[in-house]
Amino acid sequence: MAKKRIFSHLGIGAPLIFMIFVILVMCILSVLSYLKANSFYESTIRQMNITNQYYQAESQLFKFYYQLDIDNIDSKLKNWEGDYKKKNNQYVLQAAMNNDFKLEMIIEISNNQLEIISLKKISGRE
Repeated sequence: MAKKRIFSHLGIGAPLIFMIFVILVMCILSVLSYLKANSFYESTIRQMNITNQYYQAESQLFKFYYQLDIDNIDSKLKNWEGDYKKKNNQYVLQAAMNNDFKLEMIIEISNNQLEIISLKKISGRE
């Protein structure tokens, strides 16, 4: 019995074109993966900077809050670097985080003590 060849003869052209196509697809996928990773990196750095600015502003507000005394609060507020307002028995202190946001602390005088009512991030563009 003679053995039959079941494989047809493929030239060098078809496998070469297929390999070039595979390599091209792999290159495109690697470039897209790099771009996505770079985007995540930039987003992480941006978020890290915003978080750092938030905690610096919070630290600045709390440091000033702990220096306040109920007897001379108005004279101390004149030394405050940020913005402040007085409403009735409440003081609103603002510390700049960046161009877009400020951190706002509301302090209230009640029972002859200073109490923090709120601490929140607000838009800096008004």
